[in-house]
Amino acid sequence: MGIVLEMIETLDWPELSGDPEKFLQALDGREAELQQELYKVRQVARQVRQLLKVKDTLTSWHESGIPEQRQAENQASRPEDSAAAGTQPPTRKVRIMTLLSQDPQRQWKVSDVATALDEVPKIKSVRVAMDELAKAGSIAKLPNAFYKFANSQPA
Repeated sequence: MGIVLEMIETLDWPELSGDPEKFLQALDGREAELQQELYKVRQVARQVRQLLKVKDTLTSWHESGIPEQRQAENQASRPEDSAAAGTQPPTRKVRIMTLLSQDPQRQWKVSDVATALDEVPKIKSVRVAMDELAKAGSIAKLPNAFYKFANSQPA
């Protein structure tokens, strides 16, 4: 980077104005080199961040123990079952079903459901869960990406 700054600071302005294409080609070439270097730095930084996440997870497990295995989605088929068990919070799908069942006629957008469940940062996961529920027939997917509680639940 110092070379580029030095190159810019020591530009011979009369020569530059006489043949700007020459300087532009040199600057474009250096920019391409710097972009390649920046790409490499970003790749290494990404890997180091992943390494830090793994390290943090291992530290947490060392201090608190390895968490228990999550309950399968189909074992908590009704919101009442998982609330009564009290062992784990309800799954995302159960929370979606509970929300939509409170107003069966309402048509919901994924963003509305994510907001109501306080899961806006995980909106893609909410969308996937809603699509899976729609495929299972638990909720209906309507035109224009609206969803609604399905009146007839599969057995």
